[in-house]
Amino acid sequence: MRPRGTVRRKLGYFALACLASVSLAAAAAGQAPKRAVRIYLDLRETNLEKPSTVATRTLGERLAAAGFRVTNNRREAALVVEGTINARPAPVTDDVKQQGGLNAEASASVQLLAGADVIATGVVRSSPGDWGVQAERVGEDRLIEVAGRLADELFAGQFVNEVAGAQAVPALSAETPPGARAKIRSRPAPSPKPVAKPGVSFLEVVALVRDYAPEDRIVAALRKYGIKFQPREAALKQLRDLGASEVLIGAVKTATVVT
Repeated sequence: MRPRGTVRRKLGYFALACLASVSLAAAAAGQAPKRAVRIYLDLRETNLEKPSTVATRTLGERLAAAGFRVTNNRREAALVVEGTINARPAPVTDDVKQQGGLNAEASASVQLLAGADVIATGVVRSSPGDWGVQAERVGEDRLIEVAGRLADELFAGQFVNEVAGAQAVPALSAETPPGARAKIRSRPAPSPKPVAKPGVSFLEVVALVRDYAPEDRIVAALRKYGIKFQPREAALKQLRDLGASEVLIGAVKTATVVT
């Protein structure tokens, strides 16, 4: 039987080796490891006057899919989304009532905080939907819809796709054959889908900086579309902490704030 100290040392060496391999891989790519951006959701949610979590869970899943870390610890979070999301009964016709049917509508009113500063607000409502016979289910459907619309307000991803898509050309390396290099250089960049709505959200700027998008492309998007948040000092500090240059910070400060 091996002494415990020997096993612990080997486990420690293994952990260090794993960490070193990650660092070497990041260095080989010419980038530092991505920093985690933690978001705390503080949402008071009700479904027809009963406590619910479906909207909060939906929003959390959307943010996680975008690369953010949703945390249960407010103190460790860099950003906070707080507010209310409610589903309530909606009027129905007499014919629907006779069939035992009912309807619901939902709305959300939230704000995005960086530190103690409110940098963005959002109010969204559900669209008219089909009625049903199970009140809880109809209310949940509306809450999930509102959560999706809220996620689009916070992080639609359209500007991330436009900025990143413009540089989505395979990287050249020493192992790339000369013939393939010529093809890669001459290959046109894919055309990103046109952005339908003006205003880059704060989470989109954060994601672009976090993912090492070229700053000149971020600056161009800010000048072209404006921003959907207030460039308060706490928000600028978040961007600096992620590695944003003062050129980019200046572009955020001077960007048009659209509502």
